[in-house]
Amino acid sequence: MRNGPTIEESSKLHVKLDVKPKIDVTTTKYPAKSHARRVAKQLGITEGLIYLVGEPARNNEDSDMEAFWRQKRYFYYLTGYDYPNAHVTYDIETDILTIWILKPDPKEKLWSGPSPTPKSIVISHDVDMANYTDQLPSTLQAYTVAHPSSKIHIIHEYYPPIPHSFHTHCDNTQLKYAMDVCRLVKDPYEIELIRHANEISTHGHMKIMANIDTMTSEREIEAEFIAESIKRGGRLSYDTIACSGRNCSILHYMKNDQDLRGKQLVLLDAGAEYGLYCSDVTRTFPINGRFTKEASEVYSIVYRMQEEVFDMVKPGVKWRECHLKAAGVALEGLMRLGVLVGEKEDILKSNVIAKVFFPHGLGHHVGLEVHDTLYNEFIKDDVPMTTTRRRRTPVVPQDEFERYTDSELHNHLQAGMIVTVEPGVYFNQPLYEDFIETFPDAKKYIDEKVLEKYWDVGGVRIEDCILITDDGYENLSHAPKEIIDIERVVHLGK
Repeated sequence: MRNGPTIEESSKLHVKLDVKPKIDVTTTKYPAKSHARRVAKQLGITEGLIYLVGEPARNNEDSDMEAFWRQKRYFYYLTGYDYPNAHVTYDIETDILTIWILKPDPKEKLWSGPSPTPKSIVISHDVDMANYTDQLPSTLQAYTVAHPSSKIHIIHEYYPPIPHSFHTHCDNTQLKYAMDVCRLVKDPYEIELIRHANEISTHGHMKIMANIDTMTSEREIEAEFIAESIKRGGRLSYDTIACSGRNCSILHYMKNDQDLRGKQLVLLDAGAEYGLYCSDVTRTFPINGRFTKEASEVYSIVYRMQEEVFDMVKPGVKWRECHLKAAGVALEGLMRLGVLVGEKEDILKSNVIAKVFFPHGLGHHVGLEVHDTLYNEFIKDDVPMTTTRRRRTPVVPQDEFERYTDSELHNHLQAGMIVTVEPGVYFNQPLYEDFIETFPDAKKYIDEKVLEKYWDVGGVRIEDCILITDDGYENLSHAPKEIIDIERVVHLGK
């Protein structure tokens, strides 16, 4: 199989690859201690113990084979420790961050190689101490005796796996929210990890674009992206969506088992993960190297949706307004094509855009999870300052808080956030038929003879990860997306 365009050839397409990082994440420790301090500050307390348990190792049910293991993301945020069976404590008053690990079984050296030790962890990780877990219960007991009025802050009420006598000292009402708020705004180290994840994704998308004419099925597309991610030091952020033809109208299509023959487009929603931080990238491109007239028309609408949103993006902008802008562009574009007819306001009220042609949100936060924290509050039109269970404290620095109204805490863009911008227009015939059956009056706003021409397009989505900066944004996803550049990448590979 061909290797696709070279970096030099890619530069002719204004594709930004292999950017020199501002922080060398391969030689610099993950900033666990600064994360712990941020969380403590967000909690607004000067004493107490933060306690989290990592993901344990386990076997598949009724099997001696190990189950797939993935570190708990909240635990990793405070440790940078990517091994099973660990715990972490952070004493807020003394500013001491400690990782607790199981004593390794000597036989594991044969089966799995050397295990981390307390000494090696202190050297390799940004923590103050490391100990074995057999000392953890007595340490917690001593802490509760010495600090009877202080709380042990945990994420969930069913944690921690320590003696029940400690549970009266535990508080599960504040820590998760405080960590969610801290995770919204990324520090420079996190940004570099996400930047690198996006570079890996860019190579994967370009490799597939350049070799699509040699592929015969969706399976090959998925396999190629997985291989490219692993080869470059990453792994998958999420299960790859590699759809073609009418399958492009299925938002979370994951069968990836259909032939490409006779179809117009591939929609590839695939992102690499690097250092446990995610990317999320979607490109839509023609299988034979050239967009059909109908595919080009739809693609141009989606491209404009994204560009109009980019023109809005900066700190203080409400995310809901960005979504509405994109939906408005989709409506106008479909009216120009003649798919939608009638008065604009009447079409809006029919809900056909939100239910049929653009039936998902504009984007979400990206970080340790591909759909990162506080998404529901991000897309709300308003966010209250207080709830019955937990305090709402500013996510922005206190000296800047006066610039924001109460509703701008989590549903407005802020510098340091990384979000996706992923508009799309879809032609899902079963979805459309269900909608018309439920809302028959909406049929008068649709010219079905014109709509018929677009069923085989399936759908178009363009998705980038962007970093919100002090005065705008930086696009971290550099795979080609202009029609002329996509078609040139395909032909460079021939």
